[in-house]
Amino acid sequence: MKHPRRLLVFIFFAICLLGLSAWVGCTTPLFNRMTARLSDFPRYTKLPLFDPHRQTFTCVYQDQHIPPVDPQAELWYEQALELNDPNVWFEKRNWNRIYQLYVQAAERNHWKAMLNLASLILSGYPIPEHDPELAIRWVEKAMKLGVADAWDRMGTYHQNGLIKGSDATSAYAFFQKAADMGSPAALTFLGDKLGGTYDDPEGDFWGNRPIALQMLKCAMAQGYGEAAYELSFYQADANTPEAKALALRTLQEGTKLGSANCAKSLGSEFDGFDLTDGTNLIGYVDKERHDRYRVLADALEFWQGRLKLPNLDKVLPLPPAPLPKWNGDKQTLIDAAKAVTPPPKSAQTSLRSGREAVPEGYAVPLLKKDAHSISGDQRVPRTGYWLALHRDMSTSLDARPIAVGSAYPQYYRAGEPFELPRGERIASRDVRWHYLGEAYKLATQPHEILEMRVKAGKVRQLTDEPRSLQCSGEKRCAQTGIWEARVAADHPLAALFNRWDRQAFVETGHAFPDVRQQHLDVAAGEVRWTYLGSPNTLRVPGVFDISL
Repeated sequence: MKHPRRLLVFIFFAICLLGLSAWVGCTTPLFNRMTARLSDFPRYTKLPLFDPHRQTFTCVYQDQHIPPVDPQAELWYEQALELNDPNVWFEKRNWNRIYQLYVQAAERNHWKAMLNLASLILSGYPIPEHDPELAIRWVEKAMKLGVADAWDRMGTYHQNGLIKGSDATSAYAFFQKAADMGSPAALTFLGDKLGGTYDDPEGDFWGNRPIALQMLKCAMAQGYGEAAYELSFYQADANTPEAKALALRTLQEGTKLGSANCAKSLGSEFDGFDLTDGTNLIGYVDKERHDRYRVLADALEFWQGRLKLPNLDKVLPLPPAPLPKWNGDKQTLIDAAKAVTPPPKSAQTSLRSGREAVPEGYAVPLLKKDAHSISGDQRVPRTGYWLALHRDMSTSLDARPIAVGSAYPQYYRAGEPFELPRGERIASRDVRWHYLGEAYKLATQPHEILEMRVKAGKVRQLTDEPRSLQCSGEKRCAQTGIWEARVAADHPLAALFNRWDRQAFVETGHAFPDVRQQHLDVAAGEVRWTYLGSPNTLRVPGVFDISL
């Protein structure tokens, strides 16, 4: 043979190919199972490509499509926020406890805790875990619960290269999915990108303003302040008095919702920014208002979105309303604009003490028919609460048992002797003590969560109980002060509307805020306003001092 070496090489490759074919045939089911497992991870969800030129958009509200938050989980979440206090130097914060509280809340499906936990894991703060895979898993758990903001977060992970094989294309597909599910963050991000009047060749923005406006209004309706900031630019573009007034009101609403950018923008407008070219929203300089907006902007930036100022009009109304007098104290200005809550109702202080005392937040189980009982002349067999009952056989053989003494359960430890009240003439052996059990912790109550928000500085507690006063939203205000808005619990938008910061400062005779200006489809007559008090102090006729 002329070319034996070539023949040997050919035979070798033929054998290799046959072997490879056999190996692939054998391993195809395995490969399919591996692929299937990968596709089970939400991070690899196959989504339609981002369409910047879409013609339709339907506003969906995230809060209406997620599981209800467990009250105990919400309390843990608020406790974690309170511990993560920006007033405390970060090295002195109890990061292990913060991490633990987030984990506890996340394990009870608290989606905000899951996302905060993921951010904490990816941060440089001293916590037990810093594994990126763990952060991704927490976000995926929230995605499986249908949380739109979690899909937006996954888009960010794709954009930052945290997901294997990801790029901008996959990131924008996740952003689009999140926006269609109602994520305020995704709606605002895409609303900004789609708001151009023409397409940018580099792909940084697209000319699809009609859809951009719908997205931003949908995000703002959900209480997202940054959406108001972006929306104000598009509203002001027409540069007409009506357009400027609308943009000004939008920035005011955004400041109430906690946007530092909105407060900064208003401060710049009142400082005369762009006054010479005619695009300034005010048309003149107002240093007093500028100074106040700067104080509030600094506070909102310091709290990084956790602070809301729903009663902004109490300290800083838009012109032509006159400014109330301010003593210059920054904290007074901030506190007066916060959400408020009445003082805690005077709970009926329990007079029970000693063995009858029950720890606050706990309750004693009721008496069961099959409860274990024992004669009063014996020792206590089990630690817990016991109830003493006596049957007066002198009146009737069928007499029902009656409670002995105060009729309250009493706490005994195992091995102790039972004690009858002084003056009781019944013999110990004639009393049956019935075992009720240990006291159990009551479910977390709304007031506990509110108290934690007060402690964290997000809500200010009033010192005086307000007068009982309610009013329909279609009527005029009957009392100057802060009012809280609510819709009925069975209203379709109740989960979205009935927020802890849904308040407004309204003066006597003025109309209540029209919530449709906040892009919510709620009629004025469907809103019930409750008076919370805290009006400004009237010093002389027509002159108010900012009061707490």
